[in-house]
Amino acid sequence: MHVARRALATTLVTSLTTLALVVSPAVAAGPSVWVAASGLDNPRGIAVGADGRVFVAEAGTGTPGSGRVTVIDGKAVRTFAGGLPSLVGPEGDVTGPTNVALNARGNVVAVIGGGPQQIDPRFDSVLRLRPGGSRYLGNIQAFVNAHPDPTDVDQPPNPTDSNAYGAAWIDSAETLVADAANNTLLLVGPNHRVQMVAKFPNELVSTSHLPFPAPPELPAEAVPTSVAIGPDGFAYVGELKGFPFTPGASRIWRVDPYARNVTCDPSATSGPCTVFMDGFTSITGLDFGPDGSLYVVSIVKNGVFGFIGGGVDTTGALWKVSAGTTTELVGGQLTLPGDVAVARNGTIYVTNKSVFSGGGEVIAIRE
Repeated sequence: MHVARRALATTLVTSLTTLALVVSPAVAAGPSVWVAASGLDNPRGIAVGADGRVFVAEAGTGTPGSGRVTVIDGKAVRTFAGGLPSLVGPEGDVTGPTNVALNARGNVVAVIGGGPQQIDPRFDSVLRLRPGGSRYLGNIQAFVNAHPDPTDVDQPPNPTDSNAYGAAWIDSAETLVADAANNTLLLVGPNHRVQMVAKFPNELVSTSHLPFPAPPELPAEAVPTSVAIGPDGFAYVGELKGFPFTPGASRIWRVDPYARNVTCDPSATSGPCTVFMDGFTSITGLDFGPDGSLYVVSIVKNGVFGFIGGGVDTTGALWKVSAGTTTELVGGQLTLPGDVAVARNGTIYVTNKSVFSGGGEVIAIRE
């Protein structure tokens, strides 16, 4: 699926059983909020190391080589790895580094989003980063070319569309990647091997929010944008949900990261892939806090159609799910947020203004 048109996974376009309740959100008051970094170029994914350093994937300005991973270390902000791919797509969207993942030792993996590999072969791939260099780990586009999406609803059809977006590191040799365009959770392992963990299904969704005539329901692709490892060792995958971008249609899936070639079924109540929560809107990021609470980012609180459909709605949301209650944090203070990461001390970091070149931020929140 072309994410720039229907999912924003490129341009905009990742105790547990008691959490799995859909309840009316409450609004929290009183957290401290400050800007940890500013002047960023399309900041998308974010991760926090055990030492408290914060790593941010910046898609860049669209100028080749302007993609980078930035590290925030206390009050210091510097480039950890630069010269990464960046490109302005045909619809004006910037693609480049979309996410970053860390393992317990602080090793850094970057996910590069979809783009023309004939221009830069690092597009739609996974890289191991070190200061001054990188090592190629896996080619997501090549895997998708060999395993086209049989449920593609693009017009015209585009079953090999791929956009590596969400990332989570399982161990020193294996990285999970959410492909927002191919609607899969993939595992990149040793020797550049890529395998499918799970395939996320299309869903018939309401069109009642659209300002023009349409059938009562349309099939929407899942558009998985985010993945995080939960306290139980399972992978939790958040959907943006594709066109018609129906508010409240985004789900969070609970997936066994060691499963292979599973087709997820929303009616399943057990097994390797089940719906953990639903009722969210336009998810682009999620992470777990040290107490097991789940934090979820909605890039546009009321649905992305209010932004890409010619509107001006850019207000996002950060949700905390804890003990069966869903609470909005810092309501009204986020603009097109991209991702969330929570430090061991409980500080919450959010990439804000995630589709702004030069105006992107990392917001820090302490409850």
